[in-house]
Formats: sequence, structure tokens, C-alpha cells
Amino acid sequence: MVTSRLNKRYIWQTLGLVAVSVLTLCGVSLFNKGTFLPMLLVWMGFTLLFSVFYLASIKCITIFPDGLETQNLLLPFWKRFYRFAEFDYALSEYEKDGEVYRLIMNGERQVSIASYLYLNFEEIKGAIAVKDKSDFSVRDNAEVVSEYKKSRLFGTTFFMLLFVLLGVLTSLADVIDGKPVRLVTVLIGASVILLFGSLLFIYLFSYKKITVWRGQVEVKRLLWPSKVRYYAVSEFDGFYYVLEKSNGQLGSRDENSIWLVKDDRLVISVDEPMYRNYEELRTVFQKVNCLGGLEFIGFQSMKYHLGKKFNWR
Repeated sequence: MVTSRLNKRYIWQTLGLVAVSVLTLCGVSLFNKGTFLPMLLVWMGFTLLFSVFYLASIKCITIFPDGLETQNLLLPFWKRFYRFAEFDYALSEYEKDGEVYRLIMNGERQVSIASYLYLNFEEIKGAIAVKDKSDFSVRDNAEVVSEYKKSRLFGTTFFMLLFVLLGVLTSLADVIDGKPVRLVTVLIGASVILLFGSLLFIYLFSYKKITVWRGQVEVKRLLWPSKVRYYAVSEFDGFYYVLEKSNGQLGSRDENSIWLVKDDRLVISVDEPMYRNYEELRTVFQKVNCLGGLEFIGFQSMKYHLGKKFNWR
């Protein structure tokens, strides 16, 4: 039996980064006497919220001869046992901070084991008896339907809405306090509403339901389900493996995706953070010509989402 040993130093550093990042979002308002107490409560509230989400995502792992058990770090009574035979395959990927070993079941990444999070990563990896990806494939006649990562979708939406609410409260602060309305307060509140309201719209607009069946691809947007686009798998120029590197804010990590290209432009982006069955979606497009890999930092990839052509020929 092998029991995981968590890298506590890395966890504490990440939590500290979360606190500093939230403090940066609060800005100098925290040091203004008039707004010190409410902004302090906001800073503490968001720091606690992010910390809870982060700690809840960490699992303690125990390896047995026939399977493994995961135990939630924040909720130790929340356990789940997997038999090795249940998994389709195992996959090793490399991110900025190190290697991540993923166990795939029904096209979904059920268990992720990161080298930077576990001190005995190699021991855990060696004890897991799951075949690698080379023996796995999706049936040609199988219908593959994308499944959203609802925890991320709802969590990010909730976070954005909180900031929109904060902007509304800021705009109405003088009215609530019975003071004369100041233009600067209204402008600050309106700016916050506009910024996070726009970010929320862009974020939700990027979500798409993707269905692949017998060489046909159907795409529906979450915010515009009545508009449907259809593609044949054979009409794509190819696809890119894309790695978007994080800047380290709020404990963010490198994110993988595949970009399907038609007429030298990006038409479908299948992003790992959005879909539970990302591996299944990635595998079903393996028959499309691979154009290579791309790496971006921050918002460098945005120009291709806005229609910039690829110069790959």
C-alpha cells in the first residue's frame, strides 16, 4: 500500500499567492480609512472563497494492489475508490510546474496526480497498474458529446457576479449611507460593473456544446443554442495542440486545448478547462491532420479567436 505525501510548502505558497492576488484586485481602497473595514471584509471573504475551492480540489491518494482511493483534503469523509480495471488508460503530460499523471475513464479525467503537489509522485505513479494511451481509441461509429465542467462554469460565473454586485453596491454606497452622490463613486462602480459584466459575457459566450458522430461535427453555443453550425471532420485543414501558459495569478496553471482550423482560421477550440471529457473529444479528432503545437502566454491567443489567419502553409 502506498500513501501520498502532500507538498505542504507548495500548497502554502499557492494560498499566499491567492491572498496577495485578491489584495491586488481590491487595490488601494483597502488602505482608505473610509472604506477600510468593508474592503477588508471583501478581501478576507474572497481569499477564504478561493482557498476553500483550492483546498477542496486537492486529494489524498492511497494505492492498493487492485485500485486506488481518493480522499478530499478539506472534507476527509468524502472518499472514492477506483479499480485499476475501470480506467481506459493513463496519460502523462508536462506543465510549467512539472509532470501531471492523469487517469482517464470514459473519456473523462477522473484522477490527476501532479508532481509538484505530491512529494512521492514517482512512487505513486509506479504503483498504479493502468495501461498507457497507446492501446486506446474511440469507435468510429460512437457518438461523442461534450460535457461541461460544471464546477468551473458555475464557480467562475458566481465569482464574476459577486464583482458585478460589488460594483452595484459601490455605485449606490452614497445613496445607502444617505450622503450626497459623488460622481467618482458612481464612475468606479460603473467601471467595475462594465469590466466584470463584459468578462462574464465573453467567458460564457466561449462555451460550446460539441457533438461528433460519423464524421459530422455539430456546434452550439451556451448563450446562443438556437444557432447551430455543422462541419464535416474531413473539411478541416487540421488541428493544433495548444498550450496556454499561466502567469501564476490566483494559482492558475498551464492549460491545454486543441484548435481545429478551416481555411487557415480557427473555427473550433476544444479547451481542457471547459470539458470533463476533454480526452475523449481530443481522441475523436485524431484522424484530422495534426499541424503541430503552439504555445501562448496570457492573451496572446486572443488574436486567433478574433479571426487572425494561421501562416502554416
